[in-house]
Amino acid sequence: MSAAGKIIGIVIVGIVIIIGLGIVIGGSDTEVSESTDSTVQEISELSGVVNIGLILPLSGDLATHGLENLEGSRFGVVEFNKHLEEIGAPWTLKMTTEDSATSPVIALEKLTSLNAKGIKMIVGPETSSNIRNMKGYSDANNMLLVSCCSSAPSLAIPNDSVYRLVPDDSNQGTALSKLIQHEGIQVLVPVWREDTWGVGLSNATTSSFVQRGGIIDEGIPYNPESLEFSASTSLLAEKVQGYVDEYGKDKVGVMFLGFAEILSFMQSASQHEILDDVRWFGPGANTKEHKLIDDPIGLEFSTNVQFTTVQFAASKITDTGDVNLIYEKVQDHLTETLGTAPNSFVLSSYDAVWIIGLSILETQSTDVTKIKAVISDIAENYSGAIGPTILNEAGDLAQANYEVWGIRDGEWKLLGLYTQSTDSISLI
Repeated sequence: MSAAGKIIGIVIVGIVIIIGLGIVIGGSDTEVSESTDSTVQEISELSGVVNIGLILPLSGDLATHGLENLEGSRFGVVEFNKHLEEIGAPWTLKMTTEDSATSPVIALEKLTSLNAKGIKMIVGPETSSNIRNMKGYSDANNMLLVSCCSSAPSLAIPNDSVYRLVPDDSNQGTALSKLIQHEGIQVLVPVWREDTWGVGLSNATTSSFVQRGGIIDEGIPYNPESLEFSASTSLLAEKVQGYVDEYGKDKVGVMFLGFAEILSFMQSASQHEILDDVRWFGPGANTKEHKLIDDPIGLEFSTNVQFTTVQFAASKITDTGDVNLIYEKVQDHLTETLGTAPNSFVLSSYDAVWIIGLSILETQSTDVTKIKAVISDIAENYSGAIGPTILNEAGDLAQANYEVWGIRDGEWKLLGLYTQSTDSISLI
C-alpha cells in the first residue's frame, strides 16, 4: 500500500468498517487482506466507470476561485480512485466538468444537460445564486448537489438536494463582525452584491455588528452585472466623509461583499481620497484574490486601506493533536499545481468528491435516494482536507473557525484566527 493510501485509510477507517470490507487495523496503519479484494468483487453492484458531475465558474467573476476549485476536485478524483484500486473495487470514478460562467442561468442549463446524460450527483455549484436557481430542478429530479462554497443562510434547508461543505453565513457574519469590532471600528458602511449571497451575508454581518454595539449605515447594494461603479463609489465617499467628520477616520470602516469585481470597485474608489483614509474589510470570496495584488492601482489602494478578510479555516490539527496529513497533502499539491497558495475552498472541493465517492462505495449504488440516506453519516465519520465534516440538519458544515487574511507588504498574508467557540480573534 502506498503512503498516501495508508494516510487516507486511517481517516476513513470508520466508514470502511461500516461497508464491511474486512479491513484489519494494525498500529497506525490500515492493511487490506487478500480476502478483502475478493469480497469487494463479490458484493459490488458496480463495475466500470461511475460518473459524477462538476459545475464550477471557470469563467466570469469567480473564475479565479473556480479554476482553483476545479483542481481540488480533480485531485480528489485521482486520490479516491487510488483508494478504490487499493481495496480492489471493480469500478472507478469519473468526473464530467461544466462551466457555470458565474451565471445562474447557465448553471441551470449545465445541470439539465448533466441530468440528460444520467449524471445526477454533482460537485458544485459554487455560488448561492446558482444554487437558488438550480435547486428547484435538482429537488424535482432527485439529484444531489454537494457545494464547496455556497453559504447563503436562506439556502440552509433540511431534506433537500443540497449539501454544503462550508458553514452558512450566519457563522461568517459573526466572524467578520467580530474582526471589525476588534479593529476598533464603531461605524460600518456595507457595500454588497445584490444577490442571494450578498444580501444574506450583509444581513448576517450587520445584525451581528449591531449586537456588538456598532453603528451600521443603510449601505450600498450594487447590481452584480454592473461593470462601472463611479456612482456607487461617489455615494460611498459622501457617506464615509460624513461619518469621518463625526467619529474620526480610525472609527469608520467599509465592508465590501463581492467577487472579482472588487478590483473595478477599488479602482473607482481610489478616485476619492477619503475612501483610502479608512479601513476596508471583506469575506472569504475576496480572500487571496490575486487580481488585487497584480494590479498597481488595486495593490496601492488595498494596501492603504489595510484590506482584511475572513475565510473559513480548515482543521490543520486533528482532535488527537496530530497534523492533518490530508490537509497538508492537498495544500502542497495544489500550491505546486497552481503556483500559488489556493483558497480554502479547494479543500472542500477535494472532500466533496470523497464524500460522494464513499457514499457510493457504502451503498454500492448510484441511486440518489440511497446516497441521501447515508451521506450525512458518511460525512460525520469522514475527516478530510478541511478536517471533520459533520453536517447540521440542513446538510451544511456544522461549524468552523475562520482565518484572518490581509494584503500587507504587497502580498496576501495570514494574520490570525477567529475561534467560533469562544467568539474571539487572535492575531499573529
